Amino acid sequence: MKNLIIFIFFVSCKVFATPQIPDKLIYNGKEYEWNSFSPGHKYIEDKKIAKPKDAIETSTNYGTYIMTYTIENDSLFLTDIEILIEKNDQIDNRSVFKDFFPAQSKIFIDFYSNIQTFPYGKEFYTTKNHWTDKYFENYLVFEFKNGHVEKSYDLSHRDLLKLKKKLFSRFKETVEYDKAVIEQIDNLNSFNEFRQKKYKMDQYLKLIIFRLVKTLKV
Repeated sequence: MKNLIIFIFFVSCKVFATPQIPDKLIYNGKEYEWNSFSPGHKYIEDKKIAKPKDAIETSTNYGTYIMTYTIENDSLFLTDIEILIEKNDQIDNRSVFKDFFPAQSKIFIDFYSNIQTFPYGKEFYTTKNHWTDKYFENYLVFEFKNGHVEKSYDLSHRDLLKLKKKLFSRFKETVEYDKAVIEQIDNLNSFNEFRQKKYKMDQYLKLIIFRLVKTLKV
């Protein structure tokens, strides 16, 4: 499908009280944080692999596992899985990849189709109405389809904002936009509750439809 583009909103991330240990992406020899949906967790769940007895969960790793991915030849692979353990009265990491998959060195994530953004560079913080947002200097953006990289971008924060704005304007002209409005209003407890959030409709939609992949002419 030509001109397959997603509306990307995750150009900033909220600052939480307890930061989570991020999964990792290795790309061109560099390491990036994978903070959004991580398909390796679903893979482990679907395989019904039992959690190691020595694995511990803390407020920093609600998902138990810490995944490492690698992009090789424009394909996405799961290359390591770690858990947190207690060792000598301290918290340590232990790889369990070979425990789970002794005959494999990597797993092709062929079921994964999504858009992922990977921030890197300097961090910036902005505070408005007692809410702090964090954004980064640059972003890698990958469009995965069945585990393969269909499109990729390396953008500054400003360029990503321009792309987001451009694609959202295009999306507003489609039938899918009207459907998204209706669907999201129906998902709210009440329309009054929505109005009390003091968001304009466009601003609210930018928060909830960032995963929608649409065919747009750019």
